[in-house]
Amino acid sequence: MGARQRYVYDLEPSAFPTDFPERLATFREAAGLSWRELARLLGLNVRTVHRWRNGSRPNAGHLIALLNLVSERQLLYLLLSAAAH
Repeated sequence: MGARQRYVYDLEPSAFPTDFPERLATFREAAGLSWRELARLLGLNVRTVHRWRNGSRPNAGHLIALLNLVSERQLLYLLLSAAAH
């Protein structure tokens, strides 16, 4: 038998920002992109991005792609919460 587990991990996810659709729209406008261009740059169907606009949350892979794009455009502060910057 293995050693007894020494650490307890908090499995409760962080709260996803309720204003994510507004943050996404702010980024899109600042980057000068249409919704279709944003979806193309992320390698997604435009319907997926429209779902995000309507309150759906991106999955982990899509969120990473979005954060990479936002970071490349040096607009990461638009998606971060006020407490993070």
